[in-house]
Amino acid sequence: MASLSVKEQERIIDILTNWRFKIRGTRSWPSAQVTAGGVDTREINQDTMESKLVKGLFFAGEIIDIDGQCGGFNLQWAWSSGFIAGQNAAL
Repeated sequence: MASLSVKEQERIIDILTNWRFKIRGTRSWPSAQVTAGGVDTREINQDTMESKLVKGLFFAGEIIDIDGQCGGFNLQWAWSSGFIAGQNAAL
C-alpha cells in the first residue's frame, strides 16, 4: 500500500467496502454453514454455559440460539462458549 498513491488507496478501499454481490439462489439444507434457532439463551447460565433447567447439562456453539455474521464470528462463539462450558463441566 505504501507504494500506491492516496487516490489508488482510496479506490481500493472503496472497492472493498462497497463491493456488492447479486444473490442467485441458495443451496440445500445439508450445505448450510450457519443455522438460526436453538436453546433459548435465557435458559442458560451465561457465566458457566450450564442449563438453568437441567443441572450438569452444558451448551456451546450453534446449539444455542445465537448466530452472527459470517466471517468467523460463529466459529469464535463456538470456541469461546465451548471453552467456558468445558471448564465448568470439568468442575
